Amino acid sequence: MTIMLLLPSPASAQSGFRNSASLTSGLYAADGFGSNFYYGARFNHYFNKWRYFVEGSIGFSSLQSEVLQDLTAFQVFDSEGLTAIEFLFGYDPRPLAGLPYFVGGVASINQGGQSRFAYVVGFGKHIPLAQFFKVKKLGIRYDIRDHIFRQKINDAGSFISHNLVFSLGIQYYF
Repeated sequence: MTIMLLLPSPASAQSGFRNSASLTSGLYAADGFGSNFYYGARFNHYFNKWRYFVEGSIGFSSLQSEVLQDLTAFQVFDSEGLTAIEFLFGYDPRPLAGLPYFVGGVASINQGGQSRFAYVVGFGKHIPLAQFFKVKKLGIRYDIRDHIFRQKINDAGSFISHNLVFSLGIQYYF
């Protein structure tokens, strides 16, 4: 909650920059598989005074679960790898204030060798570091996202899965 209170000052607004690239890491909580380390990269293009943006991102994690390994003698998926490719539209109601932005879009989730189409909703904040240090092209960001998709495991009935992503990253403006 503390990070939401960091307020970018108008003097530090990155109005001269229209794009950003960032490296992020955090946790990927796959529904039913626990939480694992997550890392990824994001590209943003801003327009209308930073109020709107589009984003493309790729992230990697795993589906390792000690609980499932202890309970079952078989492997649920062909592999433990997870890849998420997102295409999002974002809206920041107050780019120069402490309010978070909101994102929505679509993703391709490759979960254990099975590809899924997912909807993505979430929120986060870009915080330029110019307000704290004498660096104009760097910032930090945090994001919380929900990948929502229909899943079917072992010929059981399908269900709606919510995979949550919590990430923190460093951002470069250009």
